[in-house]
Amino acid sequence: MTGRADAVIVAAGASRRFGSETPKQFLPVRGQPLLVHTIARIRASEEIDDVVVVLPRNGFDAHQEHMRQFVDDAHLAFVAGGETRQDSVWAGLECVGTRGDDDLILVHDGARPLADVALIDEVISRASQTGGAIAAVPVVETLKEVGGELTIRRTVDRKRFYRAQTPQCFRYELLRSAFEAARDDGFFGTDEASLVERRGATISIVVGSEHNIKVTTREDLSRVEYFLAQDAP
Repeated sequence: MTGRADAVIVAAGASRRFGSETPKQFLPVRGQPLLVHTIARIRASEEIDDVVVVLPRNGFDAHQEHMRQFVDDAHLAFVAGGETRQDSVWAGLECVGTRGDDDLILVHDGARPLADVALIDEVISRASQTGGAIAAVPVVETLKEVGGELTIRRTVDRKRFYRAQTPQCFRYELLRSAFEAARDDGFFGTDEASLVERRGATISIVVGSEHNIKVTTREDLSRVEYFLAQDAP
């Protein structure tokens, strides 16, 4: 490997779309909160140094106390998030603190507990070479561009399209400057790469896995349960 990284795990959402009073990242999966499994995957990488976990601002103290029952690591910190994902990642960056320009920051979704160590390590390695890298999977379905009233305009070439996942990893100075520029411009992106793209930076893709699920529905939670059971000794 050619680089090491600090990690920001974003788990500050309220899970309104999930339809649960308990945010999905704290729902039990095989006897532990979903988020604990995500943290374990990140901590399993020898390329990761410190880890910052961003929790919901509402009820932060209770959430932190709950998580400390399962993970208590000197290299693991918890911080309260913000109103948007972008605000929450920024809170994680602020907690990480000042780093050298070429140091790496890896960002990962708290509700994505099945990223394997090889994928995490490869994203870090590619980011150390190019400045930025993300996990993504190629689109396999036929894609249609539509117009008004859901009428098809054309079929687009799916070979040019990938679905972004996390982890996403960038050089510290590049990621921080991208966040600062987005704040100044009032721009809100859906992931970290969308902010970095605006800086004209090169971002590499590391082909991810369909198992690297982001839990958004009850069905996703069941799939995570299944795959974790397959991995259990």
